[in-house]
Amino acid sequence: MTDVLGLPLELASAILKAEGETVDCVEVSSKKGSKGNDARVIKTKRTEQGVTVYWSRFQTEVQ
Repeated sequence: MTDVLGLPLELASAILKAEGETVDCVEVSSKKGSKGNDARVIKTKRTEQGVTVYWSRFQTEVQ
């Protein structure tokens, strides 16, 4: 399985699916939340069904 940590969610999902993986995505957020709109992978976990991708929103553009 290719390491997709830090990649945008859509790109990471596409890479893993191209490798034949079944991908399940789970959003993770802090209690405060984030005003960002850049979805990035923060963790992956292999499961019996495929790969679970944990992602969070980040603000990557200066406002």
